[in-house]
Amino acid sequence: MNVRVCIALLALTGCGDAAETETQPPEPEIPEPPAGSLLLEPLGAFPAKLSETGLYPLAPDLTKVPSMVHDYEPAWPLWSNGLGKARHVVVPEGTAVDTSDRDAWSFPKGTLFFKTFSDDTRPIETRVLRLGDDGWEFADYRWLDDGTDADLLDLKMGIAVEVVADGEAVEHRIPNLLECRQCHEASPSVVLGFDELRLNHSVSKGSELMRMFDEGVLGGELPADPAEVVDADPQARDVRGYIHGNCSNCHNGSAGESSSFDMRWNVALENTIGIETMSSASASGIRIVPGSPEESILFLAVSGETEDPEVKAMPPVGIQRRDEAAIELLRAFITSLPAR
Repeated sequence: MNVRVCIALLALTGCGDAAETETQPPEPEIPEPPAGSLLLEPLGAFPAKLSETGLYPLAPDLTKVPSMVHDYEPAWPLWSNGLGKARHVVVPEGTAVDTSDRDAWSFPKGTLFFKTFSDDTRPIETRVLRLGDDGWEFADYRWLDDGTDADLLDLKMGIAVEVVADGEAVEHRIPNLLECRQCHEASPSVVLGFDELRLNHSVSKGSELMRMFDEGVLGGELPADPAEVVDADPQARDVRGYIHGNCSNCHNGSAGESSSFDMRWNVALENTIGIETMSSASASGIRIVPGSPEESILFLAVSGETEDPEVKAMPPVGIQRRDEAAIELLRAFITSLPAR
């Protein structure tokens, strides 16, 4: 092939070192948060615009955040209509999360958690959780259609928003304040999905738990034996993890209103297989009937494959679009159990 033709093809296809050198634009510098922003003054009033928090200085590019902001990804994430989620945590300068009690981390005052929900084409909402002077506080911002900024909501009413997730149109609900509190405050830790167990997994950047220690978000030392979901049967392990991530926020054996029984991973199967329902919030029956998904109240609550109005959907929010992968996991697992 002619050398000029070869070079032209490389340029057109974007292949080759020369083409990359010529076409790669420089990475934009990420501005640090301005004075007065929520990131620098975390105990101040929630601003009217998300841009005033300093979280996304290059919006609508939401991949760039200031250096003091740390992204993270939990194992066994809570399902929310299949929407994408970007999670970030910020601890005030000079502080770190106290991990000395491995079962109940202590967060410094002014800790901020951000969770941004996006559909196939745009961001939808950014939820904020803050440890203030009087405890944990909630805020939520609804994004403009062009993704350039988001407006603070009053959280008096939930808001239905049309979204497209994995090509499927669905009505996503932005929660009100009561719904935020019910979900978070049913858990022993108001912070959901940010603990030793949920961070002890590997993603493209390596161990999330190790990275949070390395970046100074977590204080103390990485445990020699970090908590993890285990089971000799890989399928049972996945079921335990799914239940822990999607059910134990409320059902965790604590004194909370929704904690009628314990569904944390280590007792999830023991407390569901062949066990009758006890809560007034659920239909009567057996939680998991070995060999019979269609008779298992837990499966029917997750799948929605029932006409019984007494079977309440689980998890209770973010299931206008059901988690098909979880449904098939539970179906296969229950079917595989020997009938008693």
